Amino acid sequence: MSTILHLLLALALTLFLAFQGGALVFVLRSRRALLAGRRRRPTELLWTVIPVMLVLFLAARSWVAVFDLGRPAVASAVITAVPAAETPGAPPRQGNP
Repeated sequence: MSTILHLLLALALTLFLAFQGGALVFVLRSRRALLAGRRRRPTELLWTVIPVMLVLFLAARSWVAVFDLGRPAVASAVITAVPAAETPGAPPRQGNP
């Protein structure tokens, strides 16, 4: 994918994450008000947070792709091969007599 496409995707996911965070706070406050007499289960919070974490992961992945943080210099597409005779620190090769 191109960088501009990753940038657009990262911006859209970040905006969606901001709106989703506000909706999550509203849902948690509403559940607390409606379920005051009932015991809350830990899985309710888990199922509420899963979509937020998914969007957070996808947005972070897109931002990493935009800034090219995931590719170190060793894994770059440009490779310079050094012949074995010119490798620094290698012992000189001796021919067979």
